[in-house]
Amino acid sequence: MNEQLIQSWVPLEAKLEAVLTRIAQTAETTDRLGVPRSHIDSLAAVGAHGLVQDPQKHRELTERLAGADASTWFCWTQHQTPLRTMRAGGNQPAAQDLSDRWLKGLERGDLLAAIAFAHVRRGGPANPVAHQVDGGWELTGKLDWVTSWDIADVLMLIAATEDKSKFVVCYLPVADFENIFENAVVAAPLDLLAMSGTHSRPIEFDHTFISGEFVFGVIDAHEWLEADALKTVLPNAAALGVARAAIEELNRVSINRKQANGEELAHELAKRFEDLRARSYRGIDDPDSSRGDLVALRVEILGFVLTCTVAVVTATSGSAMVRGNSAERRVREALFLQVQAQTQETRDAMLARSICEL
Repeated sequence: MNEQLIQSWVPLEAKLEAVLTRIAQTAETTDRLGVPRSHIDSLAAVGAHGLVQDPQKHRELTERLAGADASTWFCWTQHQTPLRTMRAGGNQPAAQDLSDRWLKGLERGDLLAAIAFAHVRRGGPANPVAHQVDGGWELTGKLDWVTSWDIADVLMLIAATEDKSKFVVCYLPVADFENIFENAVVAAPLDLLAMSGTHSRPIEFDHTFISGEFVFGVIDAHEWLEADALKTVLPNAAALGVARAAIEELNRVSINRKQANGEELAHELAKRFEDLRARSYRGIDDPDSSRGDLVALRVEILGFVLTCTVAVVTATSGSAMVRGNSAERRVREALFLQVQAQTQETRDAMLARSICEL
């Protein structure tokens, strides 16, 4: 039996382990055809959908799910922001009705939420822009990336006012979307280098009316961005998970091919992983951690996951070039993680680190 190099910090229930195994076994099919709703339903059935209250268990689950199949992890993790937002409460007249309609289903996992808010992190003019009109808001512009569209029940959309002083938070039903919201066009799934299985589509609005019955909150943009910036600098547990799975695969491949150098590398990477994971979670948990230290840890992890996934390709050799191989899939997942939840701050830090390594 092949040696397991990296031990879990907390044990997961046997039913959850079985779900993770099934998700991992179908990862190449998921990458090609998309995340099946059954993956999300299976996680919900064992209590692993939505918010996991134990931080250690949440980190372990994030690592393991991202390592099993990053596309499924991404759809799973995207759901958590709409759930947290709705739990925190809204400030518009329709907020209670929207909570009554969606919250229990989102908590149980009967319903899946998609999100669209990465655009509000960007500089430049608001896009899409929200104009207040009688009875609601009018949206004009384009959402470049809406994840989980084909398997989701509700979309949490955040749009900025023209002066970018306010954000409008909406919960929009996905079913019959283009009929409910006139002049909204949902385009074909994006042809992505990685994570094509996430059902990510662009949506274009042309003076599309959003009734107040779908508006959950109107919030201060600066306050939201400040809170968001605290999260986007944190070390990435999903990247640790992809690195962890790659290290284990490198070890298995090397044992099976009797590649002593590969085995040695896997063991060395496992030691570095354990150190990096410990420093990362310690940094997250320490309220005195500096922002610079957290950014540095995030950047270090993102470089590390590339090293681990490329090592598996090297050990696997030519067969890793064939689409549908776990080694090449993980390299693409690692590349996706370089830009996921990226802000100007983290981008600058990543590029500065690359300059230093020249």
